Amino acid sequence: MIITIDGPTASGKSTVSRMLADKLEFYYVCSGLIYRAIAYLLVNRHGYTPETLPLVLADDLAQCADPQRLQYSYDELSHERIFFDHEDITVYLKDKFIDYVTSIVSVNKDVRKAVTAIQRDIADGYDIVIDGRDVGSVVFPDAQVKFFVTASVKVRAERWRKDQERYDNHMSLMEAITLITDRDERDKNRSIAPLIIPKNAIVIDTSKLSVEQTVEKMLYCINEYRTFPL
Repeated sequence: MIITIDGPTASGKSTVSRMLADKLEFYYVCSGLIYRAIAYLLVNRHGYTPETLPLVLADDLAQCADPQRLQYSYDELSHERIFFDHEDITVYLKDKFIDYVTSIVSVNKDVRKAVTAIQRDIADGYDIVIDGRDVGSVVFPDAQVKFFVTASVKVRAERWRKDQERYDNHMSLMEAITLITDRDERDKNRSIAPLIIPKNAIVIDTSKLSVEQTVEKMLYCINEYRTFPL
């Protein structure tokens, strides 16, 4: 079974997806972490810069996305991790610079094609909960249950600000609002896999919901599907 959770930045989809997967005993796939890994590897192993990233060479991308070298792992205790050549590189994937270069890499059609292949390969072996910005619309358009989670810009900005503090990235609420608003515009207006509400997706506004309440709402919808599949 495939459950997709799409939504804009800081809508709470990763936290909700992880908890939902654990409750269902499904495998959680964080698509954003895979994009971060590709960006990190292109910069740190192949010498790309923000200026050269729009033109990634096919051979460099193939090496970074090689399933024998790049491996995604998830378990309830350690959460999601990325290994490259058996080295855990997860710790390097959460900082402002990787945020920035990932936003460049993620609009590259060849990168998106490579990451989509990785995501589908993972789904071949597990029941999954996967989150992202196009997982219900592009990667798994035939997923059994699709969700689209959102929240007000102010709520999302505050979530983003607090999350970044864990990585020693400090910013004001207004700075976070500006960043979130800019990212929303890029995601909605990009020519490749723009952020949209997938067909048949269940929309959940998490502005006034706790993580637990959101997950309970999703579990209800999933149980309804299992009882009355389309």
